[in-house]
Amino acid sequence: MMFNHRKKGVILFIVLGVIILTILLATVILRIISNQSRLTHHQVSRIQAQYAAKAGVLYALDKLRRNDDAATVACLVGTGIIMRKSGPDPCVVIEPDLPNSIQNVAITVGALGSGPSGTRKVSATADYIY
Repeated sequence: MMFNHRKKGVILFIVLGVIILTILLATVILRIISNQSRLTHHQVSRIQAQYAAKAGVLYALDKLRRNDDAATVACLVGTGIIMRKSGPDPCVVIEPDLPNSIQNVAITVGALGSGPSGTRKVSATADYIY
């Protein structure tokens, strides 16, 4: 009779051990999934910012090539242009299609001769959140 009671106690500890191991394993798996999700979100935001900056450079090159808007070209060459979703400043380009992660895109054009062979240096940076 004593042997049966001891056997039941051992089974109780085995069941508790399996439950604890299952909870630990589930916690580790959830932490890995959470970290991967954050990493993926950060990568997507970074790639969106990269393409927004490239779009800013193409926008500046198009404005310089056409020379159709003297005020915009003056902003580009002088202080630079900020591309945002909204803003009252005359040197701000309103671009409602920017992703939510992009805060703004700063586009600057250097003076004539600042680039190779007498060209202008054009650069753009995008601020993003993740």
